[in-house]
Amino acid sequence: MNQLNNIMWPVMAQMAKEKIEEAAKQGKAVCVLDAAMLLEAGWTKMVHEVWTVIIPENEAIRRIIERDGLSSEAAKLRIESQMPNSQRVKHSHVVLCTMWEPEITHEMVDKAWALLQKRIKPEIDA
Repeated sequence: MNQLNNIMWPVMAQMAKEKIEEAAKQGKAVCVLDAAMLLEAGWTKMVHEVWTVIIPENEAIRRIIERDGLSSEAAKLRIESQMPNSQRVKHSHVVLCTMWEPEITHEMVDKAWALLQKRIKPEIDA
């Protein structure tokens, strides 16, 4: 997997940089990168903020089993191969949790987005 990551991550990073540049040229104040491996790939210097979505490990395992049909052992190994929530939180500016009803999660995202708009407004007005 490391070999594949070493090949693909630089290519994907270049694609992300191009999208960011394109958004800036279009005058967009925000460019969202949906990049699950952003922290692992070391892309934090490309962005101003990192938003992370976390769930407890046991819920992540349950969802993987349900979604992918894996055994609990395989699902647990998949989770253990990823950066732990504690590290994600440590490196994030905004942390969301999807343990709630979808409407609650949507409300949390809306609030975080509104706060982001307030934070960047002085930059936009400058």
